[in-house]
Amino acid sequence: MIKRTAIRLPSWLTLGLLGLSCFTWANAAGLATYTIKQSTAEAQYIAEGVVEAVKSSVIAPQVAGSIIALPVKAGDYVKAGQLLVRIDTRMAAQQSAANQAQVVAAQAQVTAAQAQLSAARKEYARKQRLYEKQYISQAALERAESDYKTAEAQTNTQIAQAKAQQAQSGMSSVQTGLHTLTAPYSGVIAEVITEVGGMAMPGQPILTLYDPSEFRVKVNVPQSQLIKLKAGPNINVTVPAASEVERHLISTHLTVLPTADSVSNMSTLRLNLPQHITSVRPGMFARAMLPVNAVKGKGQIFVPTASVIKRSELTAVYVVDKQGRPQLRQIRPGRKQGDNIEVLAGLQVGESIALNPTAAANVK
Repeated sequence: MIKRTAIRLPSWLTLGLLGLSCFTWANAAGLATYTIKQSTAEAQYIAEGVVEAVKSSVIAPQVAGSIIALPVKAGDYVKAGQLLVRIDTRMAAQQSAANQAQVVAAQAQVTAAQAQLSAARKEYARKQRLYEKQYISQAALERAESDYKTAEAQTNTQIAQAKAQQAQSGMSSVQTGLHTLTAPYSGVIAEVITEVGGMAMPGQPILTLYDPSEFRVKVNVPQSQLIKLKAGPNINVTVPAASEVERHLISTHLTVLPTADSVSNMSTLRLNLPQHITSVRPGMFARAMLPVNAVKGKGQIFVPTASVIKRSELTAVYVVDKQGRPQLRQIRPGRKQGDNIEVLAGLQVGESIALNPTAAANVK
């Protein structure tokens, strides 16, 4: 017969275990939770994109040469007509001088040809009078006529060549002017691609410039959402990196570009921002809350993105029951909208989920 003896725990150990139990349940009950609700707000599609300047230019030369002056740098504000780049004009000046010399030579040749033409014309007229008086033969008259026509053709050729030389000389003068690049409008230098001593080539960018007074946000939207867009003048736009005052803006003008990408099936939208905002820059991340027509009878469920965990192919949240116990449950996620994500399946309205999955996983 086995004698069972009741083991009496020390009072300090009993209190310790009770304290541990209370701590565990208090920790479970103290989890920060989020109660699932059906979205009653106006249906929106949150499109993510970037800020861009309405007026932006790439400055490139039309002539080749070495860059001898580049007095601006990225971030500088320049006024319309201000010097941006100066390219070495010595080769152009030499070419212009050579062309000018050719023009002078061509003019001299034209003058000589015109003199020959005048002499041939007079000789032909004299031979005509002599022929009428039968002092010379028909052959002599024909030779005089041939000389006159030859001189006339040579003169016309020399005149045409002289005009071509003048045109080329004028083009050289224009090219000399193209060696100085100035700002087409007042703006900010966004990027300087080359430096003094570099080689400028026709069409190769040297710097970029933008007008800081007008910005817009460019977003790409699936065609399936594009047809659901509601027509309206005011669209909320968020630029998280902007100053607090200019972080949340309202766009009053929306443009849908008339083409779509055949690979991604996305269309591009442009939303103009208010003028003269100072903390927004091209390339900044932005979100546009586009109002769309919701599917009738279908509610949307959104949960904070931070509450969702991903393990391999599993996407889940910790659902907290009425006793405060978290349980891992798989969900089917939808699209992200800012800091929230849509849940298509796996959750019911009224349930609570843990906002901190790591803390929920440590609750026993």
